[in-house]
Amino acid sequence: MRAGELLGERYRLVGELGRGGFGVVWEAYDQRIGRQVAVKTLRHQHGSRDAATDLARFAREMEVLARVSHPSVVLIFDQGEAAEGEGSYSYLVMELLNGLTLKQVLLEQRPALPRALSWARQLCAALGAAHAADVIHRDVKPENIMFTGPDQQLLKVLDFGIAQIGDNQDGFTTEGAVIGSAPYLAPERWRGEPGTVRSDLYSVGCVLFELFTGARPFTSTSTYGLMAQHLDDPPGRPQALPAELADLLLDLLAKEPADRPADAAEVGRRLERAADTIRDLRRRADAAFLAAGEGKAAEALDQLRPLIEQFALAFGPGDGRTVRTCHDFAVLLTRVGALDQAYCLLDELLPHATAALGEGHPDVEDIQRRLARTPTPERPCPPGLLAALLGTVNRTSS
Repeated sequence: MRAGELLGERYRLVGELGRGGFGVVWEAYDQRIGRQVAVKTLRHQHGSRDAATDLARFAREMEVLARVSHPSVVLIFDQGEAAEGEGSYSYLVMELLNGLTLKQVLLEQRPALPRALSWARQLCAALGAAHAADVIHRDVKPENIMFTGPDQQLLKVLDFGIAQIGDNQDGFTTEGAVIGSAPYLAPERWRGEPGTVRSDLYSVGCVLFELFTGARPFTSTSTYGLMAQHLDDPPGRPQALPAELADLLLDLLAKEPADRPADAAEVGRRLERAADTIRDLRRRADAAFLAAGEGKAAEALDQLRPLIEQFALAFGPGDGRTVRTCHDFAVLLTRVGALDQAYCLLDELLPHATAALGEGHPDVEDIQRRLARTPTPERPCPPGLLAALLGTVNRTSS
């Protein structure tokens, strides 16, 4: 099978998109409808036990995608078989996605928290639809989440090849078998127990932990080590995350299924409440700053300090909202008489803000004016004041 061939008298193969033990995924052109599609192909290799398992999984994916309909689940258009010489292929025709996988995105950078929350809610909605159709994915991981285009607004859940339908009485996942991806596998799945809604949600917890913090909850480099961590070790609490979000991650990663959220809809609701908290950050920062005008500058400093780290986490350390909040903090330092600290913070903030926002930006000019009005300390400024305020996004504690 090669580019230019016509599959099923309908799909003109354009080029390979991916290749693995599952077979080959091609970009193709549907000549009947006139659209680009993705075609997953699997060559029949008779007499091989592994080949029989691959075919069973291929059939399972077709069955699942036919029964699950949701905007964030990849669409199936067609399926069939085709002969080539003395051999034959099964093929599955799906919508063509032009974006990156979540794994590829996370290798580049951690997204701002509001966008990450949007992706998380889409993931939960997709799995909620699958669960409602009596389908357990069993392999939720960043590689199986893909964006529809380069703008990364919409995502799709992929690869239902090892999904469980109902009681899962099939021929390729026997009782007691451990199947799935080690970094994202629930404790009960390590014990060979059947997949459930809550085992999928545990995997979601692993994915969201990585999405929100930039690090996996369990990081052993061996399969045995990962098994031990999933079974026995509590995950560290991400200190920089808003409390509601940190609580949700720990609930999703509970060792006992009964201690996790009941379903994907509940997770989605809690994610929405966390998004509301993020949207409320600016109001809380403004309220703290206004309190200083009422003679409560010291109290306002205590209120504003933890908000700076939350701004940096939510929007990025170079975002204008984060920069303005750091500037507000420096202003409050002057109001409580901590002039040396105020000067040193502004001195660190100015090049940071200039690099992030650009020379001549109004926020940069405000910092320049404030710095010019603040007395220069007699002693050199200690380094790291700004870094201490911005915090460490991936910081966790057990």
